[in-house]
Parts: sequence; C-alpha cells; structure tokens
Amino acid sequence: MENPGLVRDELDRKILILYVLRHLPAPVDSELLFEVCLCDNGLQYFDYQDCLQDLVSSGNVAEEEDEYVITEKGIRNADLVCTSLPFSVRSAADKLIEPAAEMLSRAALITAEKQETDQGTYMHLAVSDGECSLLDMTIYCGDGEKARQIRKNFRRNAEKYYSDFIAALSVKESKKK
Repeated sequence: MENPGLVRDELDRKILILYVLRHLPAPVDSELLFEVCLCDNGLQYFDYQDCLQDLVSSGNVAEEEDEYVITEKGIRNADLVCTSLPFSVRSAADKLIEPAAEMLSRAALITAEKQETDQGTYMHLAVSDGECSLLDMTIYCGDGEKARQIRKNFRRNAEKYYSDFIAALSVKESKKK
C-alpha cells in the first residue's frame, strides 16, 4: 500500500530533514538527502529546499561545500522533536538511511583531491580501512580534465585499483639475462 503522505506541514518537513541528517554518518549532498527524505509522499522538492534553507539559516544545519551536516544545535533539537514524526515515517526513513549511510561511510574512506601547483595538476589519492591508511599517493595528472576523470574513476573503484596495484607490485619478476 502506498504511503498517503503523513508529512504535511513545514514543521514536519523540517523534523524529517533533521531526523535523516541525525542518522547519517557524514555530510550529504542535497540530492541524496532529498532522496532519503522521499520516504514520505507528502514531501515536494521545492518545499524540501525551502525547509533545508530555513534549517541552515537557523543554525540547525550547516552547509559545507554543497553538502549538509546537522549541527550541535540541530542534534539537540532533533533529539527533542523527532519522536513527533509518525512511526511509519521514521521506519520508512530508516530503510532509506541504511544504504545511504553505507555509501557515505565508504566515501569517507576514499580521498581523491586535486592539487594545483606551479609544476601542474596533481591528484592526491588515498584509501583507508577506517583505522589505518592502505594507500596514499600523489600522481601528476597534466590538466584539470584528466584530474576530474581520475577523481571520478578512483572514487568509483578505489578498492579495485588498490587490489590491482598491490597485485601488480607483488608479482615476482624473473631476471633477464
């Protein structure tokens, strides 16, 4: 049965956004946050955007480089009011939060940052398991377009590149006479 949309007014929308942000492990972009908040059919995109900007303006949510994170003030407020969301809305949100949280946790373990120097464009690439660094290197890219493609590919397949790199370096080469 389709959800009838229990989130009906501005306050409910703001509480839902705070609830979702409270349960995500890292900053999130507006699109992913909206997708998770779509657990209830009562939420429309422009209403969501207005509420998100109000939460930023009021200091409940911080915007950092096009990503959103709940502030200490937002955490306190969320802890006070999130139980007013209907249980069915919280349950539906939890089902969407779980895969989003896993994706954000994985992304936090992967670094792909462009660095501009006098010598050119470099990419700093790193992979961590959460406790220690598995791979940490800086490579020359040439130009910004190549750097963007390297960043995209590395973020998408970091574990594979790490495994391939280790496998390639672990091969015992025979000496040529």
